[in-house]
Amino acid sequence: MAATNPVKNQIQDFKAEYDRLAKRKESLLNIIDEAELPESVFNSNAIENSTLMLKETERILPEMEVPRRVSGR
Repeated sequence: MAATNPVKNQIQDFKAEYDRLAKRKESLLNIIDEAELPESVFNSNAIENSTLMLKETERILPEMEVPRRVSGR
């Protein structure tokens, strides 16, 4: 579905506003990204029937290595 010009303009306006508000807040945005990543990965994995718990996902992500034994749900 193609976006109409008014929609494209609105998206561009939102992006410009985000960029304006984000200035000098990079560290805060990084903290938010780090907090949201494990939950996003956990939810994505859950859709694919992963048995990992959120805490296990949080432990795995920093190492980017899956231990041989992880508990089930």
